[in-house]
Amino acid sequence: MTLRARLALLSSTAVALAVLGASVATWFLIRDTLLDDVDQRLLNSAPPGDRVLRLDPEETEGSGASSALRMLQGDPIGLQQVDADGNPVLSIPPGDVPIDLRPDELELLGGGATEPILRTETIGDTTYRIVSVAYAEQVDTPSENFFLRLVYPLDNVESTMQRMGWLLAGVAGVGIAAAGGLGWLIVRAGMRPVNALTEAAEQVARTKDLAHRIETGGHRRDEVTRLAQAVNTMLAALDDARTEQRHLVENAGHELRTPLTTLRNDIGMLVRSARHPDRRLSTMDREDLLSNLDSEVAALSELVTELVDLARREIEPEPMLETDLRALVDRAVARTRRVQPETTIEVRGESFEATVRPAVLERAIANLVRNAVQVSDGDGPVEVELCESREGWLSVRVLDRGPGISDDDLPHLFERFYRGEGARERHGSGLGLAIVAQAAEQHGGSVHAANRADGGAIFTLHIPPPCLNDHVK
Repeated sequence: MTLRARLALLSSTAVALAVLGASVATWFLIRDTLLDDVDQRLLNSAPPGDRVLRLDPEETEGSGASSALRMLQGDPIGLQQVDADGNPVLSIPPGDVPIDLRPDELELLGGGATEPILRTETIGDTTYRIVSVAYAEQVDTPSENFFLRLVYPLDNVESTMQRMGWLLAGVAGVGIAAAGGLGWLIVRAGMRPVNALTEAAEQVARTKDLAHRIETGGHRRDEVTRLAQAVNTMLAALDDARTEQRHLVENAGHELRTPLTTLRNDIGMLVRSARHPDRRLSTMDREDLLSNLDSEVAALSELVTELVDLARREIEPEPMLETDLRALVDRAVARTRRVQPETTIEVRGESFEATVRPAVLERAIANLVRNAVQVSDGDGPVEVELCESREGWLSVRVLDRGPGISDDDLPHLFERFYRGEGARERHGSGLGLAIVAQAAEQHGGSVHAANRADGGAIFTLHIPPPCLNDHVK
């Protein structure tokens, strides 16, 4: 069953139940109202309780019956007079029917009860509403007590309620049918935006066009509009991810092509030299060639490592751990010193604990230090400063004495595979600063670069305190 059919069925069922409930409640309300009216007419037809009334059976055709008939005021109300022994001594139609004496009516005769007794009884094929009212002569003997039964046949009430029941059933049937039709139309109109959203999503799935966007219906803020906006946001994210993936593959292929081509050429030269004695290389040329091979292999290994590291940490981020930040910075600096021991690197800052991703942050700081070492070329020491602000933010600053950063390069430094004019002359993959930016993002922090006033550049990595980066755990 489709969603439209289910919604139409549910809405129609809800309206049908509401119509049926209202019809049943109306039927009982009308019935109770009619019975209350009958009870009020019976009570109004009874003489006052302080009035002495005694109908003589011998006067049924005379003044006693006439007074009783006047008391009933022409209503279709019958009467029975019951003596102290519980025997009816006078009956006026339609009250001339056999009515059993009830225990609560005996209390009326004994003087134990004074309130009228109302009840409904079915005698034969007719249902009656009966009220019993106690009276007594002005004597002290309870044997003179008696009570009257006022009897009202409910034929008219039952016929009225039967007609009303059929009428309400017809109204309910029409209401249910109308509710079903209107429910279908309303659901169809309400599902129109959902259908449009579904068709747009199917078009995206069919054409693979992630640049397609779904119309959100102007300034509406309903659930369908929010869903369309969420789908548009998802499509934009997928489009960005696919574009970034394509760029990553293209750039990685381009970056891998250069060292692979160099390796192939150098290895081919060695192979040809070994196969042809007349082309044998001199010792110096052979050493230069092997040195170039070693350099290219190192560059290729570094590039592959950074690509794998970048991809792996996007999928499986390292857990947050309590770490000695000064010791972590020292390890990152030591990694660079082993590669270029001739460069002076100064580390300043106190030791304190921080909750970070140790391997991720160490790799990021090592990349910043290595980048600073590469551009300094012995012009001055590389400085690494570690500090903590009053708000608990951690800052790692790396300062170099290189040529600085051009205005054109500054906005693109942390993009993947981006290499400025000066960086293209050196070995590198263009991924080092991108890994730093990824590390800052995984910690909920930031990284930025700027030029120093007295020459060189400064890179600052900011890490928020644990109370602000709990969401990255």
